[in-house]
Amino acid sequence: MIFSRWTQEKRKLNSLDELKKDILEQFKENNLLDEEIIAMVSGGKDSSLSVALAKDLNLNISYILHFYHRWSWDVSRKMVEKIGKIYNIPVVYIDITNDLLKRTKRAKGSSICRICKNIMKCKTVDFAKEHGIKIIMTGDSSLDKIVGAVMNYLREKYGEVKFNKMELTKVPGRYGLFFFRPLIRLAYKDILRLLNYYNLNIERAYEVGDKKGFWREGCCLQYVDGNIILENNEEIFNKLYKYNKLATKIAKEHGFRASITYPSKRILVEPNKEEYRDIIKKALRDLDDESL
Repeated sequence: MIFSRWTQEKRKLNSLDELKKDILEQFKENNLLDEEIIAMVSGGKDSSLSVALAKDLNLNISYILHFYHRWSWDVSRKMVEKIGKIYNIPVVYIDITNDLLKRTKRAKGSSICRICKNIMKCKTVDFAKEHGIKIIMTGDSSLDKIVGAVMNYLREKYGEVKFNKMELTKVPGRYGLFFFRPLIRLAYKDILRLLNYYNLNIERAYEVGDKKGFWREGCCLQYVDGNIILENNEEIFNKLYKYNKLATKIAKEHGFRASITYPSKRILVEPNKEEYRDIIKKALRDLDDESL
C-alpha cells in the first residue's frame, strides 16, 4: 500500500512495507524484538489499528489495557472485546471513575482530557513495571501533540529528525520505558485506508469528536465547558452523559453526529446543518425541565 502525498513528503514514509521495515529495524536496534508489549486500546480506530499492525509484524502483545469510567461509551468496551478476540490477546479492564472524580474536583473544565490521559498513562506504566514489561503501545498518530516531543527527542539524540526512528522512543522520558507509536507518521487518510486493509470495522458512538475535519471520538466528558471550575464535577458529568447519550443515539439513527456541551448546552452537529440541530432539540426537549 502506497501512502498519501502528505505522509510521503512530510514524514518521509512511502508505503506500508517501508513502515513495517522501519518498525522492525527499530525493535532490533534496541534489542526488543521478542519483548512483551502492553497495548493501550480505547476501542477507537487508531488504537485498534495499532494492534492489527503490531500483530501483522508478529510483535508480542501480552496485554490490552482498556480504561473506562462511569461515563464511557458502551460501544468502546464492545470494540475492545472484539479486538481482543480477533487477535487472541487478554484484555485488562481498569475502572478510573474514582481517580477521575478526585483529580478533576475544582479543576478547570478544559483540563479534563489532560487529567484523564495522565491517569491512564501512570496506571499503564505501573502495570508495565509490575509485570516486567518494557514497551507500551499507543494509537497516537500525526494528529497528536506528542509528535512535537518525539521530534525534539530525535533532534537531541541524532542532531536531526530521523523520521524512520519515530515509532519507538523513550518519550516521555521520565518513565524509563519505551513507547511504541506505529501510526505516529501517518496522515488521517492513510489510517482510514489501513482500517480497510486490515478489515477492521470500528463502530462509533456518533459524537462530534475533538478534531475539526476528522472523526475521532473520546467520551462525553470532553464537552464540558472549558472555562468553568468543576465544583460539582460528578453532577456535571452525569448531566453530560445523559444529554450526550440521547444526542448520539438520535444522531446515529439519522446518519449524522451530535454532541451537547454543558452547562452551556450548546448543540454541536456534524455536518453543521440547522436541520440536524433541530432534530436534536426536538429529541431533548422532554428529557428534563431544562430548556436547550
